[in-house]
Amino acid sequence: MRTLKSSLFWKIFIINLLIMLTLLGLIFFKSQITLPEIAAEKYKKMTDETVLRLNDQIQNITNDLRELGSYIQSNDYFRDQNIDQLNNQLEEVINLSPYIDSGTIVDSKGIVIGYYPEDLEYLRNQSLQDRKYVQTAIETKEVYISEVISATTNRYILVVAIPILDDRGEVTRVANLTIRLEDNPLIKSIIQNIELGDGYAFIIDRYGRLISHPDRIGEDVSTNKVVQMVLNQQSGYDEITNTQGVRMLASFQYIPALDWGVIAQVPVSDTDVYFQSFQNSLLIFSLLLFFFLTIFTALYARQMIKPLRKLYESVGQVAKGNYSERINRKHIDHTEIGLLSKRFNDMAEYIEEANEKIEAKEKLLVYQKEFLRKVIDTSPNFIFAKNSQGQYTLANRSTAMFYGVSVEEMLWKAEADFNSDVEQLARHEEEDRFVMEKSQGIFIAEEKLLDKAGNVIWVQTTKIPLVLADGKEVHVLSVSNDITERKLAEDIIRKSSKLSAVGELAAGVAHEIRNPLTSIQGFLQFLEPKYEDKHYFEIMLSEIDRIKLIIGELLVLSKPQAEKNEYKDVRVICQMIINLFEAQAHLNNVQINTEYDADLPNIWCEENQLKQVFVNILKNAIESMPNGGNITVKVTAKDDHHVSIYFIDNGIGMEQERVERLGEPFYSTKEKGTGLGLMVSFRIIENHNGKIMIKSEKNKGTTVEVILPVSTGQN
Repeated sequence: MRTLKSSLFWKIFIINLLIMLTLLGLIFFKSQITLPEIAAEKYKKMTDETVLRLNDQIQNITNDLRELGSYIQSNDYFRDQNIDQLNNQLEEVINLSPYIDSGTIVDSKGIVIGYYPEDLEYLRNQSLQDRKYVQTAIETKEVYISEVISATTNRYILVVAIPILDDRGEVTRVANLTIRLEDNPLIKSIIQNIELGDGYAFIIDRYGRLISHPDRIGEDVSTNKVVQMVLNQQSGYDEITNTQGVRMLASFQYIPALDWGVIAQVPVSDTDVYFQSFQNSLLIFSLLLFFFLTIFTALYARQMIKPLRKLYESVGQVAKGNYSERINRKHIDHTEIGLLSKRFNDMAEYIEEANEKIEAKEKLLVYQKEFLRKVIDTSPNFIFAKNSQGQYTLANRSTAMFYGVSVEEMLWKAEADFNSDVEQLARHEEEDRFVMEKSQGIFIAEEKLLDKAGNVIWVQTTKIPLVLADGKEVHVLSVSNDITERKLAEDIIRKSSKLSAVGELAAGVAHEIRNPLTSIQGFLQFLEPKYEDKHYFEIMLSEIDRIKLIIGELLVLSKPQAEKNEYKDVRVICQMIINLFEAQAHLNNVQINTEYDADLPNIWCEENQLKQVFVNILKNAIESMPNGGNITVKVTAKDDHHVSIYFIDNGIGMEQERVERLGEPFYSTKEKGTGLGLMVSFRIIENHNGKIMIKSEKNKGTTVEVILPVSTGQN
């Protein structure tokens, strides 16, 4: 009842009724005009299709007959002189072909020499020379299909005349295959299978005689208007009057290959019957439709109002962001409102899916961003990008740690905020500008950097242009590889090469000196008993022993010497060397102080070699203080597995560049030094699986740390 009181319901109901009445009126008005045309077009289509189908069937029959003719022409049996064999072949062809009912074979003069079936025996030795189909086949030497012929048996027939040629191409025989139009079931079925209501179809030959017709065969209908158009080689559709005076709608087709025609026609009155029948059906249908549409319109108007409120409420929920809101399926019908409600559900579902996809993509982007950040932060290389203003737009953790800041502190700041090297800043700015302007990458093979702590790092840098998605802004992406270890390795290789050269030189020099020295020593020992004054001999022999000792030190460089390793207290060894240098220290106004840890473990070492190292280091320390000073010798445990021996002086010191070269062959900080002393010392400590660390500052002093393992001799 609430629906009937709704003004919207009555508006929808009345508007729909008016629309329905208008549409029904238009349909009836239009049907008066278009239905006759539709009926005529329907029958035209029907007759056109019939004509085309007949044309195709005739073409197929013609092709089959011509193929049969080619087969006969190529069959040697039809050239055979044996008449019985000839008749057998003719019988076989007639029985195999569905088109052929009988046949004769004539010689080149037209005399019948073969036939089948037996009811044609009367033609034996008869002359068919006057028959057109025989004459045409002999003249053209090609398969010929005749017009409709009235045979002597009062049958209407078609004859397929097939010339048989000899090797010279001359006609020796003609095979005449006969189609009995009234008796052949295949030919009759062509027309009988056609359904045109009260209409019919027929086939005519080149003279207008009926080849196939539902009622008549062989009749001359050449006076018919449509037949005359076909005989004039025309095809088309026209309204005509047949020989019985009935108005017909006819489709006709001329067949050039046979000079035949096919015609399909229906009475004009059939279209009126079709029109009246359709109009009556349309009237009944319209009344029923109007009745049901009236009821349907009322129900539809009622149905529209009910879901509108639900649709309105659901739209409001989605507008508030509740994308899971759906209209219950039981409230959705197949009306426009129902479809709209379904589309609303589809839209809400799509929005919900799109929102989920957006959230998933956002999560994926966050994951990818975090993953990429983790990748570049995990890389030990320096990875960073700058914009055209020189601000960092990307930096990994390695880059930030190098400058002693966090990644966040680097972003959107310039390199000058972290690097105080003006010359280096200018060079970097020039490189970045080149990359952005030329859109071309560059490679810096080697560059020296100083981190926040002042440590030297050597890097190898690649810079490439990074064009952003909008194509308007270009950044510079830089990747710097830390090659410090490689540089150190190269220095070690270079030092090793020099050490090898020194070793070879030392071996040669020692060999050349030792041989004559042995001879001199022998002669002195031989001459000594003959002289009373032994003093000079003792001096010479003492100096020779000293030369031998020097030669022995040279040989340390050239080849491994026999070692006698033992567990020793490094404090005792140090004290022995300090005691040895006390006199020299006093002479140079140098005070040597010691600091020894208690309970230090013994080390596995070659005592004399360690003494040689400590002598070299202590001697250098004293010589570095020409005006006197203090030396502190400190022995302490570095960790559970190593002992450190420190030699600390407050001498003249040296620059860091010179410290880095200490231990190289022939490099010395002293005017007359050779550099071999420290080189030998480095070699000895390395052979003990230890290392020497040197720190020095100009005019403040030098600290030499010798690190030795506790128990390498047990390995």
